[in-house]
Amino acid sequence: MCGIFGIFNFEVNSSIDEDLAVSSLDTMSHRGPDAKGTKTFSGKCFLGHRRLSVIDLREESNQPFERDDRYFVSYNGEIYNYIELRDDLIKIGYTFKTQSDTEVLVVAYQAWGEDCVNHFNGMWAFAIYDQLENKLFCSRDRFGVKPFNYATVNGQFIFSSEIKAILEYFPEERIPNYNVISNFCRNSVGAQIKETWFQNIFRLEPAHNLTVSSEGINIVRYWDYPKKTIQNITFDNAVTHYRDLFKNAV
Repeated sequence: MCGIFGIFNFEVNSSIDEDLAVSSLDTMSHRGPDAKGTKTFSGKCFLGHRRLSVIDLREESNQPFERDDRYFVSYNGEIYNYIELRDDLIKIGYTFKTQSDTEVLVVAYQAWGEDCVNHFNGMWAFAIYDQLENKLFCSRDRFGVKPFNYATVNGQFIFSSEIKAILEYFPEERIPNYNVISNFCRNSVGAQIKETWFQNIFRLEPAHNLTVSSEGINIVRYWDYPKKTIQNITFDNAVTHYRDLFKNAV
């Protein structure tokens, strides 16, 4: 478990309060006791990260993690097939300086763009800032294991693993969403829907990507539950196919 936090400016004249941004990140210190990192990009963007070290414990893998002085990532999760993906990326010419799945994630984005998430087997919530294009690419895993909350306030896009970090930066957003609170109390529905307990704060839904640029926000679903079934298959082949899928999954 790690904590991610960031702010993106839609308007050139907007400013980022770096001290307040760091204080907001620190509200999630319990999510990442091993390291804290921040990076500011000329007032255009701020990325913060609280790290719980699991894979490649060295400082070189701390975040925000930088690639070629262009791509910077703040990431919470684990890419289970990162070793296989690393080998694939090496074969097509990419090199690595760490053994972390974080570096594999950002290099995969460098190689395949937004389609990188279709190569991942894992759980994740991340934001990659492209310094050259001034664009933020965010994603949440297929089943929403890792949290990603966001809001747009005063010409700024803000995201975080936990809502309280957003409220630390924008306390004026402490406006209850009573319909959602009521629905949760009556039906226990809440964790997987877009709306949160605060009116203007939302969560990125599972299996969705979110791109932020000066042109605005674009959200797309990149995966859905398979609906097709294999009709012409023998029982023995079906057993073999299921066994292969199950072994690959675990």
